[in-house]
Amino acid sequence: MGRRAKQQQMRWIRRPRHRLARRLGLDHQLDSARIGRNGVHVYQASSENSGEVPLHTHLRFERTRVRLDLQGELPAANELASTTTVAMTPIGCTAMSARQCLFNVQLPWRDARGILKRLAMIRHLLVAIALLAVAAVRQASAEAQKTVEPLPPPLRFDRLGSADGLPNNDVRAIVQDRRGFLWFGTQEGLVRYDGTSVRVYRPRENDPTSISAGYVTALAVDPTGKLWVGTPESGVDLYDPDTGRFTRFTHGDKSGLTSEGVTAIARDGRDRIWFAMSVGGLNRFDPATRTFTEYSSGPLETAITAIDIDKAGNLWLGTASDGAIRWNPDDGSTATYRPTPPDGGPSTAPITALLASSSGKVWIGTEGDGLFAFDTASRKFTRYRHLTNDPGTISDDHISALFEDRHHTLWIGTVHGLNRMDVPNDLTTLAASGVESLYQDEGGVIWVGLFTNGVCKFDELRMKFGHYRTRSNPATAYYEDPDALWVGTYDGGIYKYEFEAQRQTVYRSLGTDSAISLDGWITALLRDHRGILWVSVKGKGLIAFDPKTEARREYLPDPKKPNGLPVDTIWDTWEDDRGSLWLASWGGGLVRLDLQSDQFTAFTADQSTGLSSNYLFDITTNTGTSFRHRAEDPTSLGSDDVLSIHRARGGAVWAGTYGGGLNRLDPATGKVQRFTSANSRLPNDVVFGVLPDDDGKLWLSTNGAGLVQFDPRSAEVVVYHASDGLQDDEFAQASFRRMKSGKLLFGGLGGFNAFSPRDITRDPYVPPVVMTGFKVFNQEVRLERPIWTLPSLDLSYSDSFAYKLEGFDDKFIETDRPFATYTKLDGGHYLLRVRAANRHGVWNEAGIALKLSVAPPLWRTWPAFGFYVLVLAGAVYLLFRMQQQKVRRIEREGRLAVVERDLALSGAVQSGFLPEYNEINSQHVHLFGFYRAADACSGDWWWHELIGRRHVILVGDVTGHGPGPAMVTAAVATAFRVLTGSGLADVKQALELLNQVVLHVAKGKYHMTMSALELDEQTGWWVAHSAGAPPILSLDQSGKHRVHFCPGSPLGTESTFEIGRIEGRLTPLAFRTDLRAHAQSGPQGRGRRDRPARGSDPAGQAPDRRLDLHLDRVEG
Repeated sequence: MGRRAKQQQMRWIRRPRHRLARRLGLDHQLDSARIGRNGVHVYQASSENSGEVPLHTHLRFERTRVRLDLQGELPAANELASTTTVAMTPIGCTAMSARQCLFNVQLPWRDARGILKRLAMIRHLLVAIALLAVAAVRQASAEAQKTVEPLPPPLRFDRLGSADGLPNNDVRAIVQDRRGFLWFGTQEGLVRYDGTSVRVYRPRENDPTSISAGYVTALAVDPTGKLWVGTPESGVDLYDPDTGRFTRFTHGDKSGLTSEGVTAIARDGRDRIWFAMSVGGLNRFDPATRTFTEYSSGPLETAITAIDIDKAGNLWLGTASDGAIRWNPDDGSTATYRPTPPDGGPSTAPITALLASSSGKVWIGTEGDGLFAFDTASRKFTRYRHLTNDPGTISDDHISALFEDRHHTLWIGTVHGLNRMDVPNDLTTLAASGVESLYQDEGGVIWVGLFTNGVCKFDELRMKFGHYRTRSNPATAYYEDPDALWVGTYDGGIYKYEFEAQRQTVYRSLGTDSAISLDGWITALLRDHRGILWVSVKGKGLIAFDPKTEARREYLPDPKKPNGLPVDTIWDTWEDDRGSLWLASWGGGLVRLDLQSDQFTAFTADQSTGLSSNYLFDITTNTGTSFRHRAEDPTSLGSDDVLSIHRARGGAVWAGTYGGGLNRLDPATGKVQRFTSANSRLPNDVVFGVLPDDDGKLWLSTNGAGLVQFDPRSAEVVVYHASDGLQDDEFAQASFRRMKSGKLLFGGLGGFNAFSPRDITRDPYVPPVVMTGFKVFNQEVRLERPIWTLPSLDLSYSDSFAYKLEGFDDKFIETDRPFATYTKLDGGHYLLRVRAANRHGVWNEAGIALKLSVAPPLWRTWPAFGFYVLVLAGAVYLLFRMQQQKVRRIEREGRLAVVERDLALSGAVQSGFLPEYNEINSQHVHLFGFYRAADACSGDWWWHELIGRRHVILVGDVTGHGPGPAMVTAAVATAFRVLTGSGLADVKQALELLNQVVLHVAKGKYHMTMSALELDEQTGWWVAHSAGAPPILSLDQSGKHRVHFCPGSPLGTESTFEIGRIEGRLTPLAFRTDLRAHAQSGPQGRGRRDRPARGSDPAGQAPDRRLDLHLDRVEG
């Protein structure tokens, strides 16, 4: 291009004014127009007539057409002039959106190119063309805004892309292994997907057990569960899930692989694995020798692009240049078929996809020549091609993938969309550009690998829930014609669906002259016996519209007309047998419109008509009984806000309410049975719509909790959500209808669903459970082998889980999280059980089980406790030995006073091991202790410990007097404190440990009797353990004493050590270290003020050795 041409290409035209614009009545003030390689951009700053916002127009040359793209709001238009200076014919103009128009310009393309070269001479002409286009659009927008469009398929996808962890959005191969994992082959690595997260496998330098290349072209699973991975330049890899390692097979090694490039992998009926090689021929893997066998003679020496296997075991091979080959690997017979349409010569296009279907047909996809169906019986081909003006044809002639699902439906992937052939010659095109791969997993989910958009998935249930979108406008009202379905929306106008013709008509306004805008909430639709469509718009009255003539009439409230429409909002309409319309109005009661006289009559609540309110939502005939909500009456209506009514065949009336759930009304008794989220499994108390199916079940639309299937006989509830294919979990008020065919319609924020209830079944798939990792202290534990290879584990992925750690949890805990966390586990053995459920609550009751052993901290083990006891015992023994030596020294030196002083010190030490207070009171227990020693020190001792709500009381007596028994008492007291500080769990085991302490300290010289009482304060139940202790005395309610004998061996017994055990419910109890009873030491009662303190004698008698404990239960 010359320098002058380059300058002209980017030239700007400043503020042109044209006589043609004034002649058209537009009189635009144009800021500028920019002419470039793609056409002319015209920028309008203002309009002198309308003052509207700026308009940006882009005029592009496309061969003999000019395309005009409009952006911004369009000003109101005047009539298009009858004569123009430029001949332009509109081809297609969408006045609804007013964003793109296509015109034929009566100039040859070579003249257009000449015009562009002579830019300075024709710039005004180009701007004039743009102004004419704007005028044409204005003329279209002045008429009724109505567009006719192809009906989009009712399907919804979920997408998994790079934001979800995929290393690359080009998914070329998909397969599912035996454990339920999905594997995706991309250009940047192999991906494993477990339903919630992805793991990417890439080559690692200097690691021969990693995958050989990131670019994956083919995947297949062998009979043992291993995964074969084909690459374009690095041979093939075999992944072993039990070890997590790859084995590489490349061209030139001892395996015998004939090429580095693998285009396809297939597994036949005899579990043989076949590889299509990019340089030509096939390879088959022999697992016994771990080598490949080459098949490349004759027709097989060509480059093979696709493989499939028919029911007879024949391999069907697609090639790049030699058509399709049928080859029998058992006898070596071959046959070549080149796709040939009935009306043309053989196709020379490369074969890109091939499928041997269950019907016996072989489907062949080509690169540019469309799709061929080969009948193996007649040897004839049927061709399917893309036709621009026929939406029932395939979306593109470049076929990239073919797949047959378990219902024998054919799926066709192209570079410009996914196509589904339900029956022969009946195609549906789905919006999914650049399909690379197709797969259906064990749960019935269809996975679609795309060229630049990752992987999409949808399942059979979503397809059956037929989702129709009304752009971003909620569907709010319906009416069924014999040949069409009318759908009203919120701010989106009216949609007319013609399912047989596969088209939809959208009305944004009604009428030809002074069209009435349909902006707002369309609350009701009805077509009367004359064919007139009645449209109710919230706050805008009633509109009568004739679809044939497009004439319309508007009804609005007018105080000057006593027989006019009383209010401007109608929620429901109904036509009776006489041809009158009945209107459920908001504030005006029940209104009748006489179509003959065109007069309205209102029946209100204050006219003794039987109406309980003038604010009506729904009209249902033959109810005959009034129901109201009464807070004190549980058999009354759950809420006075009734949103929907259904009368069942048996006479019962079902009402959906706002806040009161689903109500069953009995007109005969006037009683109501309520079903709410509190007393049933209903997920929401707002029920917008109630519709019956042919099996007697009710379908309920809710306010954010999905769609509910309710069985009136069993009150069983099944809830469906947006993930099942619903337009949204939130539905719209009054947006429900049952069609004559039995299909149900429910609408909301995302459009509406149209489905046959019998097609909707609960998902029967029982998902196995996946366990993919294990963490300790939030750190991944690296195991020698994958966790799923451990005993007792099965694998796949799920929607919800329940887990229980036996030994810690009392019951299963349900969660939607794919992990469980436990903290503060005590040492011991546990069993972790995990179950899984699908989206409809079908549980895998067997689940998995994993044994866990938790080691306690070293300082809390029994050997540690024993060590603590030995250390303390050693310290006490050392102290005892030192004291003995000191006493001997004093005796030898005759210093008796010093000995007595030391004995007094020992007595003080012994006293230090006794409780600080004689009396202990709690809410339910009263404890009183009395202690008096016969000498300066002795072996009497008692102790009280409160562990939780459990009282532990010990009463002991060492034989003899003096420092020896005192030291034994000190050792026992010290050891018991250590045990309680470490968490005393078993009193009997504690006595056994104390027996060892006494043996170690006393060396058989001293023994110690011991009573140990465990008391549950809450229940009053006590258990006493005796180690040779005196019997326990109790006092019943009549004041009678009872003696409880409990045999046992004293502490310090070397062999046959036994511990006695008795139990009972708490009455006043007494423990003694002496068998003599003293009247003054009996149970004293709660109110006594002169109880003796430690070491005193209340009777003034001579001191004797005694320790008494009194225990009583306090009521209240």
